[in-house]
Amino acid sequence: MHNFFCLQFTGTMMRSMFITSQSPETKARAQLIKELSDNEEQLELLLESKRVAAVVRLQDELHPPLDSEDCPICLKTIKHVNCMTIVRLFCCGGLICKQCSDERAAKYKSEKNDDMYRGKCPLCWEKMPIEGDYKEIGSMLLKHANKGRAWAQVYVGNKYFNGVNGFDLGKEKGLKLIEESADQRDQDGLFEMALTCKERTLERNESRYMHYLNEAADLGQQDAQEELATAYNRRNNEQEQILHYATLAASHGNSRACGMLGHFFMRAECGLTESLILGKHYSEMYFEDAEEGDPCNPVSAFNLSLALYRLGLGLFERIMDIPGHSPIPKSLFWRRALKGDPTVETNDLVIKFISMVENEAKVAAQTAGRRQDLLH
Repeated sequence: MHNFFCLQFTGTMMRSMFITSQSPETKARAQLIKELSDNEEQLELLLESKRVAAVVRLQDELHPPLDSEDCPICLKTIKHVNCMTIVRLFCCGGLICKQCSDERAAKYKSEKNDDMYRGKCPLCWEKMPIEGDYKEIGSMLLKHANKGRAWAQVYVGNKYFNGVNGFDLGKEKGLKLIEESADQRDQDGLFEMALTCKERTLERNESRYMHYLNEAADLGQQDAQEELATAYNRRNNEQEQILHYATLAASHGNSRACGMLGHFFMRAECGLTESLILGKHYSEMYFEDAEEGDPCNPVSAFNLSLALYRLGLGLFERIMDIPGHSPIPKSLFWRRALKGDPTVETNDLVIKFISMVENEAKVAAQTAGRRQDLLH
C-alpha cells in the first residue's frame, strides 16, 4: 500500500478541531460558509469538466472514432461501439444503446411488464430469447460468429475459453476466435487479446499485451483505457499518458479510473494540482456504481474519508459540531470501511484515527452540554 496511509494525527490537532458554540450567530456563519464552499466546489467541477473535455477532444483528433452508430431507439449517436456502450440483440445482431436497454430493464423490474418490446426484438421483430436460455442464445451467437462477425467471435471465444453457458471448454478454440475478432480491430476483441497476453497464456507477452491494449484504448474501449493507465502507472513513468487514459476512462464513468483520478488529486500527482474537492468528487464517483457486497477499495475509501475531514476542518473554520455541517459522520463511515481490511498496511493508524475522533466528539458534546447548563 502507498505510503499515503502514513499520516500523522496528533492529539493537539484533534483537540483544536472542535468549537462547541452553537449560538445563532455561529450557525448563521456556518451556513454562509457552506454556501460559499458549495460555490467554490461548483467552480472547481466546472474547471475540471473543461480539462476533461479538452482531453477527449485531443483523443478524437488523434484517433477519430471509426465505428460510430446511432441507437435505433433514441437516435442518439454512440461514439464508440463496444460492450460497455451498447447491448447486442442476438437474434439479428443489431444493437441499442446501453441507456435504452437499462431503461427497459428498470421498467420491467418495477412493473413486471415488457410493454416496450413485448418480448420481441425492436429491430427485426423476432421473438427475443429468454434470459438464461443458453442453448438458444448460444445457437444465435454461433450463427453470427460463423459468418465472421467480430462482436460475436469475441462473445463465443470467451464462452469456449471459460467453458460456460453451454459451451464446452476449449481454450485453443476460444483464443482463435478472440484473435480473429481482434484482427478485425473489434474493440472488445483487442482488449480480450490484451488480457490473454497478460494472464491467460502460459507465458506473459508484455509487448503484445501493450500493443493490443493501446489499440483497444485508442479505439475507445474504456476498460482498456483504464487498464492502460494502470499499466503505465505500474512502470512509474509516462505521467502524461497515465493522466490522459485515466481521464478518458473516467469520462465514460469507469469507476476504477475515477478512483485513480481521486488519488492523483489528493497527492498532486501526474501534473495535477492538489484538490480536496476533486479528490472527494472522484472518490465518491468510484463508489456510485458499487453494489451491496462489493469489496471496498481501500485507497478510495481512505481518500474520501481524509478529503471530507480536511474540507470540513478548513471550510468551516473548525465549526465541526453543528448538525448538518459536520463532516465527521461521513469521514468516520469511510474510515471504518477500512477497519480490519487485510490490504491496509497501517490498520492500527485507522483504528487510532477513529478512536481519537470519537473521543474528541464526546468531549465536545460534553463541553457544549455544560455551557448550555450554565446559560440556563
